[in-house]
Formats: sequence, structure tokens, C-alpha cells
Amino acid sequence: MESSLLSIQALVTKIKLETFSPKNDLYSFVSPSAYDTAWLAMVQDPKERGRPLFKGCLDWVMSNQKGEGYWGVSADGLPTIDTLPATLACLVALKTWNASDKGVEKGLAFIHANTKMLVDVNYQHLPRWFVIVFPGMVELARQQV
Repeated sequence: MESSLLSIQALVTKIKLETFSPKNDLYSFVSPSAYDTAWLAMVQDPKERGRPLFKGCLDWVMSNQKGEGYWGVSADGLPTIDTLPATLACLVALKTWNASDKGVEKGLAFIHANTKMLVDVNYQHLPRWFVIVFPGMVELARQQV
């Protein structure tokens, strides 16, 4: 039993060394999520008040808004139910840092024009996470935007 435990620990150590090797790009292991990236963009730098800790995430948010005003993955070029909380999170991130009034206006226009349609289309099959996350994101956006 002890030898199998040692062998598992050795394998875990090997995987950690390979994964976190300086030659590997850690970002290649995870696809960018607009929702997650926006949350990281909202984090304030504790050493420099008034600045984002993850400036690259804020830059990503500013440069990845779709032409229609939303953020997130689309199906066949059309927004999905996932784009609603992602767009709200990105709007809050932009507002947190006063980063892009035009991006905020465009995102709000998308939310106002598409929320009812996207919820209605998915009403019978709304993901559980959506029912929890979306109302909270609406409330957070109301406080910020």
C-alpha cells in the first residue's frame, strides 16, 4: 500500500513539474471565458489603489466585445443564454475602471434588446446556474452601471 502511495505522489510531482514548467504557457490550459475574465478584471491592485490587479484581463474585456455589443461564446454567430451574464460581468468590469463608455453603452443596448428573447427561447431549459447567477449579475450591474 505504501509503495502505491509513493508512486502516486511521484506521478503528481512529475505532472506538477511538467505543467508549471517555465516552457509551458499556463493560459493554454484554459479557454478564455468572458465571465471569468471580467471577474478577474474587477479585482483591485492592493498595492496601487484605483488600478486593476489583472490589467491584461481588463484589456481582454475591452478588445473582445462582439460587434453586436455582447461578450461570450456564440452559437453559429448568434448570442446564447450564456452571453447575458458574461455581458453583465464585462459591463461591471468596464464601469469599475471607467474604461469604455462606448463599450458600456453598446453592452447595455444589447442587454435591453435581447434579454427577453434569449430567456424566452430557453425558458423551458434554463440551466440551473443561470437561474442563480443571472439575477445576481443584474443586481450587481444595477449598482454599477
